[in-house]
Amino acid sequence: MAIYDPKDYEKVINRIQGKIKALHIEMGACLSEEAVDAFEASHKVKLPQAYRLFLQKVGNGCEHVLNPLEKCPCEKLDEPFMLDTFWLWEEDDREEELIQADMENKVYRGNLELADKGCGMSYNLIVTGKCRGEVWDFADVGVQPCCERQDFLGWFELWLDDGDEVDYFKDYVYDGDQE
Repeated sequence: MAIYDPKDYEKVINRIQGKIKALHIEMGACLSEEAVDAFEASHKVKLPQAYRLFLQKVGNGCEHVLNPLEKCPCEKLDEPFMLDTFWLWEEDDREEELIQADMENKVYRGNLELADKGCGMSYNLIVTGKCRGEVWDFADVGVQPCCERQDFLGWFELWLDDGDEVDYFKDYVYDGDQE
């Protein structure tokens, strides 16, 4: 599963709803268009269409996996996420002040924390910039897209299929090169 074409969203959402029902997963209540619009207006951002539809037709979060929208840490949501490839700042040889500045100016903006995995790791939905709509892995050592590039629906469906054993990085090959 990769990034779905918007014309397939309804079909994918229907499939996800069926899997949720079969797995007896309790989702948070769906949000109205007005509630999503209010969130977007208060943060001056338009959420990716796949995520908006999920919130309205599937649910607003689920226990132990997905933060409800109102509990997603989301500072500087309207500012552009500036990366389009992984960045391991732990391996960056520049001065610490430069790395910290780049983290603030390129990474910690334009994304919502979907799920906190603990130990400084989370899955975040990119809502601005070139990678808008993708889910990325954030860790204390760096950030990277999940497996092949995943949109929210693909990311969530992988979890439905594999549960806590999901390998979001099965297709990801680290070659040591950075931009």
